[in-house]
Amino acid sequence: MSVDLMRPSDIALLKQTSREVRQAIRGAVSFGGLNENGKVRITAVSGAERKTLTSIVLAPSRGLGGRSWEIGKPLTVDDYATADDITHDFDDQILGEGIVSLAVAPIIVRRIVRGLLYVGARSSSQSSEVIQFLEHQAKRVAHEMNIRDQVDDRLRLLCAAELAERAAPADLGQIHARLREIAHRVSDPLIAAELRELAAPAEVVDGHGPADGLTVRQIDTLALVGLGLKNAEIAERLGLSVPTVKSYLRQAMARLHATTRQAAVVEAGGGGGRARPPRRGGAPMSAWG
Repeated sequence: MSVDLMRPSDIALLKQTSREVRQAIRGAVSFGGLNENGKVRITAVSGAERKTLTSIVLAPSRGLGGRSWEIGKPLTVDDYATADDITHDFDDQILGEGIVSLAVAPIIVRRIVRGLLYVGARSSSQSSEVIQFLEHQAKRVAHEMNIRDQVDDRLRLLCAAELAERAAPADLGQIHARLREIAHRVSDPLIAAELRELAAPAEVVDGHGPADGLTVRQIDTLALVGLGLKNAEIAERLGLSVPTVKSYLRQAMARLHATTRQAAVVEAGGGGGRARPPRRGGAPMSAWG
């Protein structure tokens, strides 16, 4: 079973929290959503009379929630309909529920907004205690999600280590590439370092592996090429621009005396081989996608 399938549902956690907010604040409408691919879609709703709140899809700076997302702090408006410092992209949904005052708190995990939690009231004001309670609930969700992230990271490390131990020698290049790819996705820096050590146990000095002469970034880039990723996908995984990825590939190809990116992967042994001296005049470069 994969690590992702073993993780409890974050949406279920948010729905439970939304119900608890509504139970604690009489007459409130509580709702929220999680950040997926840079958008927050409302999926948890409690206390609503209509079903339109789930049609809300937020981006940073859009609506009250978008502003909260942008600045990373809770926000509130006493009269949503007349508020002039927010966009009114979602008036039909909010006002359709009869919501007058609205508050929102971001769910922040390791400085990243992972979701938004709202409480709306059908009166013109909300007390400071209500806002504090909402912020507390959002932090509680963030804390639980952070714990789940760390558990996922540890499980991925254990699974990767077990796979590496069982792998035949011919499979090690692909395993090392996979370990490097996972290292870029885990949130815990210590676990990421352990994964990189598994993928490249040789000592790295001044950003270069003594056995291959390639920089760590060049090795990581070749590892992802070996997994079949395109330049744009590699850039996203490594947090780089596409031109930078192309530059790393060109440099690695020249170092490895390879005429194509696939040949560079083979020469590097999946990111861990020894570079050969470049031929005089350099090697021709293949077309870059």
